[in-house]
Amino acid sequence: MSFLAQLRQQQPEVHEGLKLCYLIETIGISDFICIRLFLAELKLEQLIEIIKPYKLQISHLLHPPTFISQKDCELLQLFVANDNWQQGKNNELVGKIGDDCLKKMIDTNRCYWKCKGQAWKKISMKSRVSVQPTWQVSINGRYQLKWQAELDIGRVLLLKYNNEKIIFLHESSNSISLTKKDLTKDAYEKIKQIKSDIPIEEIENFLLQNEQQWRQLKLPLPKMLAEYSEASQINPVLLLANHHDSKHGTGGKLELFFRYVGEQYCFVVSPEECEEKHQYWNGRQVCFLKRNKVEENKCYQMLTSIVDEFLSLKDKCQWYAKEKLIWYDFFTDSVSALKNKGFDFRIESNFLFHYVVSEQWEVEICKKENNKVSLELYAEIENKKISLNSLLRQLQVFNREHAVEDATLTLSDGRLLLLPADGFNGLMSELADIFINNGKFELSPGQVSRLFNIKQQLPESTNWKGAVELLDLATSLYETPQVIEKVLSGVNAELRPYQWLGVCWLQHLKKCGVNGLLADDMGLGKTLQTLAHLSLEKTENNLIKPALIVAPTSLIHNWAAEISRFTPHLNYKVMHGEKRKHAWKKLNSYHVILTSYQLILNDLEYWKAQSLSWMILDEAQQIKNTKTLISQAIRQIKSDFRLCLSGTPVENHLGELWSLLDFLMPDCLGSLSEFKHYFQKPIEADANEERMGQLQLRISPFMLRRTKEQVASDLPPKTEIYQSISLNEEQLSFYEKQKQIEYCELEKNIQDNDNAGQRQILLLTALLKLRQVCCDPALLKRPDIKSAKRIHCISMVKELVSENRKILIFSQFTKMLDLLASDLDDIKISYLQLTGQSRNRQQIVDKFQQGQSSVFLISLKAGGVGLNLTQADTVIHFDPWWNSAAEQQATDRAHRIGQGNPVFVYKLIAENTIEEKIALLQQRKAQLSQHINRQAQLSGEQFALKLEDLMNIWQQEISK
Repeated sequence: MSFLAQLRQQQPEVHEGLKLCYLIETIGISDFICIRLFLAELKLEQLIEIIKPYKLQISHLLHPPTFISQKDCELLQLFVANDNWQQGKNNELVGKIGDDCLKKMIDTNRCYWKCKGQAWKKISMKSRVSVQPTWQVSINGRYQLKWQAELDIGRVLLLKYNNEKIIFLHESSNSISLTKKDLTKDAYEKIKQIKSDIPIEEIENFLLQNEQQWRQLKLPLPKMLAEYSEASQINPVLLLANHHDSKHGTGGKLELFFRYVGEQYCFVVSPEECEEKHQYWNGRQVCFLKRNKVEENKCYQMLTSIVDEFLSLKDKCQWYAKEKLIWYDFFTDSVSALKNKGFDFRIESNFLFHYVVSEQWEVEICKKENNKVSLELYAEIENKKISLNSLLRQLQVFNREHAVEDATLTLSDGRLLLLPADGFNGLMSELADIFINNGKFELSPGQVSRLFNIKQQLPESTNWKGAVELLDLATSLYETPQVIEKVLSGVNAELRPYQWLGVCWLQHLKKCGVNGLLADDMGLGKTLQTLAHLSLEKTENNLIKPALIVAPTSLIHNWAAEISRFTPHLNYKVMHGEKRKHAWKKLNSYHVILTSYQLILNDLEYWKAQSLSWMILDEAQQIKNTKTLISQAIRQIKSDFRLCLSGTPVENHLGELWSLLDFLMPDCLGSLSEFKHYFQKPIEADANEERMGQLQLRISPFMLRRTKEQVASDLPPKTEIYQSISLNEEQLSFYEKQKQIEYCELEKNIQDNDNAGQRQILLLTALLKLRQVCCDPALLKRPDIKSAKRIHCISMVKELVSENRKILIFSQFTKMLDLLASDLDDIKISYLQLTGQSRNRQQIVDKFQQGQSSVFLISLKAGGVGLNLTQADTVIHFDPWWNSAAEQQATDRAHRIGQGNPVFVYKLIAENTIEEKIALLQQRKAQLSQHINRQAQLSGEQFALKLEDLMNIWQQEISK
C-alpha cells in the first residue's frame, strides 16, 4: 500500500477523490464468488488502487458523502430494505442478493472482478444464458451433476452466489450473464438434494430409487459405464514433515504412504485407510486399481525394523523424533538402506531436519598472482555442484577452537549437508587458520605441504582439479626418502643407518625444493650427516657456489677439524679474524665457508652480496628470538637452500621453533601472532594434545628428530641420582636470615610495581641470593660459614677419582667453580676448568679427552653446547638450573655417540631450601613437556619459566 493510501486510511472521514467500488472475487479454487465493498482510487474508470474497505452506515444514505453517487444510494437502500441481507466480515455481502441488485452494481460502472493472480477488470452485463443439468464423470471415477450452458457462448466460468444463483462469467469480454433454467421448482429442489459426487458402485442403486421420478421431472439420468480392473505397481513412500505438539515435541515426523501406479493413473494411500481399491475415468471407462495389503504389510514390517532404532514413538503409521540429532543418525544410517529396499522419500520443502549427503567431493587448486594458493571446495548433490567456501563460515570451528559434533552445513534451500564424518574435525582444523573473510581458503607458498594433510581428511574419491602438481609436491614431501648408495658420499667414516637416513632425508628435501631442520639429539652426529650431505652435493656438481656454515665461535674449530677428518676433498675457508677481509673475492673457490654468528652481523653487507648454494646454521637456536640483530641479519642473506641444526629446537617455548621454521620456510606456520593464538597458547597453557598433533603433522616434512633412545641402541645407560644434602646449622641460619632480608626488600619494591618484567627480575634476584647461600655462603662474602654441599661434593670427588672415574662438574656460578678448584688443589687432584673467559677452548677439551685430568670443572653456559667429552662417565650438577634443557645439554657432553661406559648423573639438592622447589618445578614442567612431545618429538625439555611460576616458588619458600 502506498504512503498516500496509508495516510488516507489513518484519516477515515476524508474520502476526497475516492469512489465506492463493488468487487467480485472467486473463492479459492471453488466455483463460488463473493461480493465486497471498497473505497478505491479510479482513473478513467480503471481501478488504480484499493484504499480501504467500506462499512455501510445508515447516515450515509441520508447525507451521502462525495464517494457515494445517486445510483449507489439506490443500490444501498435495496440492501438495507432486504431483510435477508447483511454485511459480514471483510465487507462481504452475505445473504440473498437478487438479480436486480447485481444489475445495479454493474450499472454503476464501478463493478470489478478478478481471478486469483490477475488484475482487476471492470465487468459488464450480457443477456441471460440458458443452462441445463448434466451428468459428468470426474477423473477419480465418480459421478457429478453439473450445470451446462449453451454451446455457443464461448469460454466461460460457471459461478454461484447466494448458494443457488448461477451466473456465467465471460472471460474474453469481462462480462456476466445471468442464467435462466427451464425447470420446475420441484425439479430444482430435487437437484439440490443430490450430493456432490456419487461413487460408481452406488449408481445402480441410485437409478433404482430415482429413475421414474427423474423422468417425470425431465431431469437427466446417469448412464452405467464399463468397468476395467487394471494392474498396478506398489511403491512405499516416506513423508518427512515438521510437527509440533505436547506429546511428541518438535523434532519432526515420518509418515508412511503407498503409491499405486497404473497405466494412466496413480494414487497415494495411507496404510490406515480402509478403501480396498481406487478408481479413475479414462474417458471411455472406469478403471479400478486394487490395493495389495500383503505387500503393504511387508513394507510396514521392514520399515519398522529399521526406524524403530531411531524413532521409537509410533502413532499408527507415523514415527516421531524429539531431538534433531536423531534425524542426523537416521539420514546417516538408514536412508540409504531404505532406498535400497525400494522406499521413496518425499520431504517437505521447509522440513527442518533434511540432511543430504554429497555424491562427490571436489577441490580446485588455484595459483594466484601473489604466489599464494587458494582452494575452492565443492559438493555434488543430486547432480548439482555447490560451492562450500562461503557456507563453511557457518561452522563454529572457524570462530571457536573446539570440535563440531553436528558436522552439517545449511544450504540455501534449508537442507542440511552432511560433511564427511571421518576426519571432518581434522579437515576443519586444517582449514580454520587459512580461512579469510571473503570465504576463501588461502595458503602461502610455504604452506603448500598442507595440501597433503587436507587430502588425508577428505574421502579418497575426492576429485582434485586445477594446479594438482602442487598436491603431488605436497604428497612427495611426506613420502619416505629414497635411499642412496652410501659409496656415493665419499665420506671417510662409517655412517650409522640412522645417520645415512638423515643424509637421504636432506637430499629428499632438496629435490622437493624445500628447506629443513635436522634436530637430532645432542651427540647423534648432526655434523657428520651435514658433511656427508655436502659431499654428495659436490659429487653431483651442486657446490659450484659455496655452502656457508654459521656456528657459535667456540665451534668453528670443531667444524674445521671435522671437515679435515671426514671430508678432506671439500676445501674450506674459515672467515675469522682481521685477515678475513682479504678473502672476500676468493670465496667462490671454496666448497665450504665457516664463520660465526657475531661476524655475520659485522660482515652483513658482504654476505648479502655473496652467492651461496647452502646456508647452514649450527646451534640454530641462536636465531630463536626474531627481534635480535643477529636473527634479523641472518634472514637477509640469500642462498639456494637453507638448513638448521639444533638438538634443542625448543629450549624455552614454542615460539623458538616458529622462529627456526619461519627462517627455513617463511609462513609455513603462519605469522607469529597466528602461531601463538593457534598453537603456542593451546599447547603451553592448556596442554592441548590435539593441537600438538596438528603441529607435529604440519612440521614433519621439514623437521627430522631422532632421540638417543630411538636410534642409538648401543649407547650405554644413563642413571640420574638426586642427592639431598642437609645444611649445617650455621649455614641454615644464614639461609633463613637472608630469606627474611629478601622478603622485606620484595615487599617494599614489588607491591606497587605493575611491570611484569621488572617484577620478574626482582624475584629472580631474590631467589638467586638464596640459591647462592645453598651453594656456598662465600658467594655472598661469608667465607667464614662452611658449605655442606661443597664439603659433600669434594668428598664424592675423592671417592670417585679413587675408582678411576672421569668427572664433569657443572655449575652456573663461575666463582663456585673457583672455590671447588681451590679444594681440588688442596687435596692434590688434577683438574681442568672451562668458563666463558677460557681461551684455547678446544685444547682444554682435548687434554681432558686424552686423560690428562680426572675432573673437568665447567660453567653451565660455556659447556652446554659443542663439546664432545665421552672420556667422562660421571656428571655432577652442583646446583639446579631453572631450565632443565640446559642441564640436559650439559649431561649430553658425556652421554653421546662414542661413549662406551655407563654414565651416572648426580644432582646435588640442598634439603628444605629453594633448590627443592626448583627441582620439583623442573619435574612438573618436564612431565608436561614430555607428555606433549611424545607426539611431536620436538624436545624433551620444559617450556619457559613464567612469572607465576616464580611467584609460586617464592610463596612456598616464605610460608614454610
